[in-house]
Amino acid sequence: MNSNAAIRTEGEARKSVRFGSRRDPRTSLILIVLLTLAVPTYAETNENYQASELKKLSLEQLFEMQVTTVSKKPEKLSETASAIQVITAEDIERSGASSLPEALRLAPNLQVAQVNSHDWAITARGFNAAPLSNNSLADKLLVMIDGRSVYTPLFGGVFWDVQNVLLEDIDHIEVISGPGATLWGDNAINGVINVVTKSARDTQGLYVAGAGGSFLQDFGGLRYGGSVNSNFFFRLYGQRFDREHTDLPNGDSAEDAWDMTQGGFRADYYPSDDNTMTLQGDFYGGDEGTPTVTLVDGQNVLGRWTHVFSYESDLSVQAYYDRTWRNLPGASFSDNLKTYDIDLQHRFPLGERQSIVWGAGYRLMRDEVNNTAALSFAPENRNLQLFNIFLQDEITVIDERLKLTLGSKLEHNDYSGFEVQPSARLAWTPTTRQTVWAAVSRAVRSPARFDADEVTPFITTPQHEFDSEKVIAYELGYRARPFDKLTFSLAGYFNHYYDLRSVDLNAAPPPALVFANDQKANTWGVEVSGNFQATSWWRWRGGYDYLHEDISATSAAVVPGSDTFEAIDPRHQFLIQSMMDLPAHFQFDLVGRYAEALQATALTPRVPSYFTFDARLAWQFKNWELAVVGQNLYDNQHPEFGALQIPRSVYGKVTCRF
Repeated sequence: MNSNAAIRTEGEARKSVRFGSRRDPRTSLILIVLLTLAVPTYAETNENYQASELKKLSLEQLFEMQVTTVSKKPEKLSETASAIQVITAEDIERSGASSLPEALRLAPNLQVAQVNSHDWAITARGFNAAPLSNNSLADKLLVMIDGRSVYTPLFGGVFWDVQNVLLEDIDHIEVISGPGATLWGDNAINGVINVVTKSARDTQGLYVAGAGGSFLQDFGGLRYGGSVNSNFFFRLYGQRFDREHTDLPNGDSAEDAWDMTQGGFRADYYPSDDNTMTLQGDFYGGDEGTPTVTLVDGQNVLGRWTHVFSYESDLSVQAYYDRTWRNLPGASFSDNLKTYDIDLQHRFPLGERQSIVWGAGYRLMRDEVNNTAALSFAPENRNLQLFNIFLQDEITVIDERLKLTLGSKLEHNDYSGFEVQPSARLAWTPTTRQTVWAAVSRAVRSPARFDADEVTPFITTPQHEFDSEKVIAYELGYRARPFDKLTFSLAGYFNHYYDLRSVDLNAAPPPALVFANDQKANTWGVEVSGNFQATSWWRWRGGYDYLHEDISATSAAVVPGSDTFEAIDPRHQFLIQSMMDLPAHFQFDLVGRYAEALQATALTPRVPSYFTFDARLAWQFKNWELAVVGQNLYDNQHPEFGALQIPRSVYGKVTCRF
């Protein structure tokens, strides 16, 4: 292995030839600050300045936009009985985000922390669990991309390093904090993320982008959309990126550089006004550096047919296949997961006051691992089946102003058997600009292979003895548009968890430890968010999140510190995003964020609180866009989850749209 001196010498040689080397960024920062101070005066005196040519939504359109994740049917954001945030395509473009996890930072109701160059810890309402190689153990958040779940049964969460989409093709992202299990099932215990991409009809023409800089060393994206006739549209895309390493606390390279190549397609066919057929797929491959060198590749294909009977009634059938493989050569461990999923959903009115949504689904997950002495699963290979059926009834109690939604999901998994996940939601809309809502739900996090099948020299689980984790969640919220230029939402919640995962002393060693269900928790918090249209050329959005967690043991066998193995979360965090349209086709945007300190655990050091901001300056004219983006500009570097230092970075980007 190279010495630290050799590593530094090699790293310095690379830095000297790449775009955006680590020079002192204070000159750029000073220019940005001066521009911020100068813009308001200039804009106020020039009524003919140009705004972005990208699609913009007014504050009224944002407040009234249609979302589907909360109730599996189109409904106005302003009237949803849930703590939901929507990240629009414009929000993503104006933030300078270059990956899906960076885009998710724009949701004030998520806790998002970067672990290293390629890994992220992402959750809602807490339980961002201990970091391991290539992921954190956060396992209480359901994530979907165009209806395809990206859940892995290996540990019950998401491998964020392989969830890459062409950001240009995202229409919006719906982020629900709080249980969504009645409709979406296991693991929608603390929230649901639904990434919705644009149809092929909305992505016609040619898109080409190239970027390069200090941390995002290089990026290339290419997409072409065309049509066969007036009913059939398609697009093809490809992208590649290389990301530089993060640093160890002593300044040495962590050697965790990351590169990925991905491509895919989408086709939308409209044989009639009532029918839509979609076929889409992706494939990817890449490699990652330490803490454990990892090779990844995967493919997926999804098909969906939707028939619309009327505005209040439709039927859809969806099926997908997803293969994801990762190999850790140094650890001699690999995991090959193949998922087959089919889902049916039907919506129809019942009388004049009720709207019924019901559905059923089946999922088969073939998981094959290569056991090692340090990490083993018994059995080595598993075929996991998941059956589900759900029913939800929305009842109009008083006119259109008071609605009661009752529903439940019944699932069967191979570990804990049948699980029932009911909910009740009440929404009161006294005026078209106000909604008050309340909800109570029960949700479960079903066991994963990490909990139930692991057999190592250090820790195991007695066969069939690990049960699902449960939560009873209570929520109360208010959403309003008190003025034409302001919208905001406020949500409070109290969650009671029981049968939480714990690390216990083994009564009959070896090994010394076992996984059990001997913890409980009470959490409560407040989420505030808003949009403010300061002027026709300046919009603000952001929010604040407060989280209190109280985790305790229900058995004397629980190892001290087991609570920190399950939850490493900031108590306070806030986000603010500013988007300015300047004269002469310029844009200037800022994203500031703060996270309170994370306390030290048996597996992680203390992470100090931090504030930082990103800035973007762009020039758009006709088909061209030139942009310079700075990330983490407030300090040179800082840790966010663990010990590795996330660096300050700058990149430039050229985009062309035809």
